[in-house]
Amino acid sequence: MALALLCLAIPALAQSSFASEARIEVASDGWRLIGDLNLPVAGNPLPAVLMLNQAAGNRNAYVELARYLADRGIASLRLDLPGHGQSTNLGRFVPGERSRDPMIWEAEAGVVAALEFLQTQQKIDPRRIAVVGASYAGEEAAEAGRLSTYAKAYVLLSPGSLSDESIDRIDTSGARWLFVTSRDEPFLQDIRNAVTARSESVEQLIVPGRGHASNLLAEHPGLAERVAVWLESKLAVGD
Repeated sequence: MALALLCLAIPALAQSSFASEARIEVASDGWRLIGDLNLPVAGNPLPAVLMLNQAAGNRNAYVELARYLADRGIASLRLDLPGHGQSTNLGRFVPGERSRDPMIWEAEAGVVAALEFLQTQQKIDPRRIAVVGASYAGEEAAEAGRLSTYAKAYVLLSPGSLSDESIDRIDTSGARWLFVTSRDEPFLQDIRNAVTARSESVEQLIVPGRGHASNLLAEHPGLAERVAVWLESKLAVGD
């Protein structure tokens, strides 16, 4: 297991453009999940990354990361999970309302559906797909892997709700895993300790401060590019 503390500044992202950007819809248990599919200029078939929002967040948090990925020839699907962003045809998640919890803890079917969508796209290599999940979406991504098939790699940003079952499957999943957490975030200490103790293969990147989930990408210049570089290395042909 690799541990690293990120303390670096990387120049701001150049104004790159995607070869194409399409609004897409993925159906799952009555939900119409809305996302943006971005394809880079070069490459075919392409590796791809599915990006999942944190609670009370939306897919816009990943625009910068999607551009860094496109610069490296990697497609991306930024998805609004049930009850978030524009995926609200059956309701909207409201923090603190217990009746809305299924929009959080029953999202794994939507993750499976989004991965299946990517796997059927003509320009996407179904063997080279990764997932980025923020906060609760980290557990939903891991559970989707247990229910269906694990993706090739996972980046979990502040996965504070990660279950014991998910932690115990890290080393046997066949996937590569990167956990990104902030050093002083109070809700991540137990999870980080459990992952450290029970996994030999997970990589951990610890950044300064108390930031949470996809907010880390905005708070730490260079982090989005660092994540893109890690994903590029894990989605390379032959890795």
